[in-house]
Amino acid sequence: MEESPKLFYIGRKEDGSDVLYKNKDLTTHALIIGMTGSGKTGLGVGLLEEAALDNIPSIIIDPKGDMGNLLLAFPNLSKDEFLPWIDAQEAANKNQSVEEAAAQTAQNWQNGLSEWGEDKQRVAAFKNSAHFTVYTPAAGFGVGVNILSSFKAPPQEILDDADTLNMLISSSVTSILSLIGINTDPLSSKEHILISSIFAHFYKNGRDVNLEEIISSIVTPPFEKVGVFSLEMFFPKEKRMEFAMKLNAIIASPSFAAWLEGEDMDVESFLSAKEGKPRVCIFNIAHLGDNERMFFVTLLLNNILTWMRRQEGTLSLRALLYMDEIFGFFPPNANPPSKIPMLTLLKQARAFGLGVVLSTQNPVDLDYKGLSNIGTWFIGRLQTAQDKERVISGLSGVQGSDLDKAELTNLLSNLKKRHFLLKNINEEGLSVFQTRWTLSYLKGPLSREQIRSLTKMSNLPSKTSAKADQTQPPKFISTIPQYYFYECARDTYRLSPYLVCAVKARFVNTRKGIDEVKNVQASAIIAPNTPVTWQMDEYIGDERLERTPRKGSSFDDIAAFTDESKKIAALQKDALDFIARTQKLTLFSALDIESKPKESREEFDMRLQTALGKAYEQKYDELREKYDKIQKVLDEKYSRLQLKLEKEKSEAQSKTIDTIASIGTSIFGAFFSKSKLGTVSKTASGIKNANKMLKERGDVQRAKQEIAALEEEARAKESEFQAEIKKLKAQFDLKKTLIEEVAITLRKSDIYDEKVFILWKEP
Repeated sequence: MEESPKLFYIGRKEDGSDVLYKNKDLTTHALIIGMTGSGKTGLGVGLLEEAALDNIPSIIIDPKGDMGNLLLAFPNLSKDEFLPWIDAQEAANKNQSVEEAAAQTAQNWQNGLSEWGEDKQRVAAFKNSAHFTVYTPAAGFGVGVNILSSFKAPPQEILDDADTLNMLISSSVTSILSLIGINTDPLSSKEHILISSIFAHFYKNGRDVNLEEIISSIVTPPFEKVGVFSLEMFFPKEKRMEFAMKLNAIIASPSFAAWLEGEDMDVESFLSAKEGKPRVCIFNIAHLGDNERMFFVTLLLNNILTWMRRQEGTLSLRALLYMDEIFGFFPPNANPPSKIPMLTLLKQARAFGLGVVLSTQNPVDLDYKGLSNIGTWFIGRLQTAQDKERVISGLSGVQGSDLDKAELTNLLSNLKKRHFLLKNINEEGLSVFQTRWTLSYLKGPLSREQIRSLTKMSNLPSKTSAKADQTQPPKFISTIPQYYFYECARDTYRLSPYLVCAVKARFVNTRKGIDEVKNVQASAIIAPNTPVTWQMDEYIGDERLERTPRKGSSFDDIAAFTDESKKIAALQKDALDFIARTQKLTLFSALDIESKPKESREEFDMRLQTALGKAYEQKYDELREKYDKIQKVLDEKYSRLQLKLEKEKSEAQSKTIDTIASIGTSIFGAFFSKSKLGTVSKTASGIKNANKMLKERGDVQRAKQEIAALEEEARAKESEFQAEIKKLKAQFDLKKTLIEEVAITLRKSDIYDEKVFILWKEP
């Protein structure tokens, strides 16, 4: 098995040859089809394992809960590693103890990997290749996802593309309405049109929007007309209030608060490499109801689409989107909110290096337009004749294949478990292969407790509690304004006082042509008997600040010095000094590639990884071409030696027969011939032929020795090639690439538009 960054090792053909799938072929997307038990999950896990080994990040939508198995890679392949994941009931059904089942499973995995040319080192390489996270939206047993970030204003590229913008808004609105059971035509639904208009208003003004603002804007929209009709004529206020109350009842419920806990729905962070490693983010939605699944999947797809449109074009595979069961999300005869963004991704993602891999049991449940945009089909055992008919119609006339409909039907009907028919638009013909043994332990769906044990809860945003007894803000005499900031909607809030200094910071480097202005803010908690310690904080724009506290807010005590204007002025000066001293714009540089002013280290690493991958592929192709020429010479020489050996064998065999016959005739004649002299002459001739026969046998041995020497030379060249590949991988390894940092610092004169205020927020 040859390790290559361009090839995924996914199985073997019936002739024993490895199936090495070009990873760039996934930019034309893939579909895995097969009934339950056909081996779909194993094939999908194998593809994702290969992607991680190739430094390609993945976003995985997991409706069934199987894909968390990617976290079950055990480098030592020991009983103790498997033991916590053995099902006690399954072991009992086999009359085994849990320890015995663990030992047997460990041995099975060792044997399976060995049979497929894999070992502990490859398992360890996979385990260390990426950062793995299981997200469980609206649930506490994995890492949560804060959906509020899903409604951030899209980038200018999408704002300038009316079709894409309308698609994003429409699918977002449809997913929101599905939460309250409204599933109507977007073109005729007043509710849909109104919320779409609210989204458009906020987005076109460059503003993010959250659910609370949507509800508020339903009652009091920021516009007076919808189309040519007045707002009151189109949707009277009384009806709007009823609609707003329905939506408010959903987000005001305690259970909805879980949707607002956890990491922001930020696709860049889901994909960005950490410490030179890609991320594998698994979104387990098995615990959600149908409407909630649709809501979340639609938001995630929209965010992926928004992220994609901000990327530069590439022909290489940049990232994978994998969905383990697409049924219901991409149907042929309905239009759920997830369908439009998925179809858009299938049509457009190729240009941006995003590969989409979908898995399903029934091909008839998929939109035909989507199928026409998928270049690779992995077809396993199918359940119904209708499924086979749909697949066969898609395979008919494949270039390079001489199979007719009857032969295809017979082939599909006799596929074994873990065997798939491969159709790749980038290759000619069809082939059948068996999937390789996975590096991960395929345990099946993980329980909540098992996911909880795999999840490092420290990754969740921490919330520190404080004693808060007051239900109204403490009264104090101060001329500076005070505001309130709430991250999400809940029944109760506990707020602490912070002194905030918000400024504009200008970073200038004329040599590099950098002139960048950033909004930054420093904050310090101002509690009684607590020293003021400044720290940089997330910048909060005016539109996110509230002037009055929400119902259910309680407040910590505030320091007495807030009454002293001189003290506040001195603290403001300290804050400006702190900002000037600590803030800098850091640029990164490596291999003649420089980061952009607004580009994070993670974004730069991804761009650098793509460049390294391209450079690696170029060098690899050159190396491959060099050794292909050597291989060709060796193959030709090997063919000549084989022909020579066969010839020598044939001549030796023929000479042996002639010599034996000659000697036999001579001996026979010695007894029965009257002419003794003639007999002696013939015997001497036979002996001469025998000597020649021995020489012919020696030629055969020499030919065999030449072939053996050539085979040894071929093995040496293969080892030499693998060593060169190893050196090449090290040369273009992101973790070993020297990345220089250039820091552009601030001058005090580059800080302006200072705003100082007291902010009440949760600590």
